[in-house]
Amino acid sequence: MINLWIGVRRMVFLVCLWLPINCHAQSDQHYTMFLYNKLLYNPGYAGSRDLASINGTYRDQWSGIQGAPKTFNTSFDAPVGTYMRPFRPVAVGISVAGERIGVESNTNAMGYYAYRIKQRNNVLSFGLRAGVKMYSAAYSQLTLTNQADNTLVKDVRNALLPNAGAGVYWYGANHYAGFSVPNLLQNYYDRNQSTDSKAKEVRGYYASGGYVFTANDFIKIEPQVLTRYAGNSLYRLPLNVDFNVSCIFYDRLMAGLTYRTDRSFEGIIHIQATRYLNIGYAYDYLVSELRGYDHGAHEIVIGYDFIRDDAKYITPRFIRAF
Repeated sequence: MINLWIGVRRMVFLVCLWLPINCHAQSDQHYTMFLYNKLLYNPGYAGSRDLASINGTYRDQWSGIQGAPKTFNTSFDAPVGTYMRPFRPVAVGISVAGERIGVESNTNAMGYYAYRIKQRNNVLSFGLRAGVKMYSAAYSQLTLTNQADNTLVKDVRNALLPNAGAGVYWYGANHYAGFSVPNLLQNYYDRNQSTDSKAKEVRGYYASGGYVFTANDFIKIEPQVLTRYAGNSLYRLPLNVDFNVSCIFYDRLMAGLTYRTDRSFEGIIHIQATRYLNIGYAYDYLVSELRGYDHGAHEIVIGYDFIRDDAKYITPRFIRAF
C-alpha cells in the first residue's frame, strides 16, 4: 500500500489541463465534480464500473457575470458482451456536450473505446476517443476597443473541428491512477484567420489519482487529485491542480471539499438516492480577484446505472468513489 500511494503522489506532478484560450475560449470543458465521471477527460475510464451507466452534468460557472461559461455534458459507457461474464475486456461509450461563453458556443460529440487488461487485483485500461466539435462565434456582436482589429470582425459559423485523444486508467478496489491527453489535435478556430492568431485549441494533459481509506464500518475517507496543464506553440497556460478530500458515510452519502490552485474552494455533496440513481451538487467559491463580481459556480450531476441482474451485485459500490 505504501508503494502504491507513493506512486500516486508522483503522478500528481505529471500534469495536464483545461484552461481558457486567449481569455475567452475553453479547450476542454472543466468540471468540479470530476470525481464521478472521469470519462469526460480520460477515455480509459470507459467501462470501469463493469455496468452500463448514463451521466449528465450541468455547470453554471462564475454566476452573475455576463457571458460566463455555461456547460452541459451527457455521456454513456458500458462494457461490451454478455453481462453474465465475470470480466469483459472491451468497453465503449459516447458523449455529447455543449458550452456557451460570451459570443462563443461549442457543441461536440465523442465516441470512446477502451481495452482493459485484468490483473490480479487491478485492471489496466487503455482508451481512445474521437469525434468532432462544432464551433461558432458571433464576433460582430462585440464592441471593440481597437476598431482596426480585423480578426474579430467576421463571425465564425459552425466550424467543424475534428479531434482525437487517448488515455490510460489503472484501478483496483480502493485506488486509481490515470493519465490522458483528451485532444491531440490543435485546430484553429477560424481557418480564415492568420496563423499568428492565438485563436487555437490548446492541447491539455491530465494526471489523476485517488485512494480510499476505511476509517470504520460506516466511514471511508478518500483523497483525490487532478492535475492539468496545457500549451501549444503560441500559448502556455499555468499548472492547475484540484486537491479533494471526501468522506463517504454508510456507502450512501459523500461530502467533500476541494481546493483548486487557481484560488477557489469547492464544496461537494453526493447521494445515492436509489440503487440505480445518484445525484450530486457542487458550489465553487472564488478567493481570487473575481471575488465580489460573481456569485460562485453551481454544478449538478445526475447518474443512472443499468443493473440487469441484482444477484450479480449483492455488495455494489453504491457511492462512486472513483
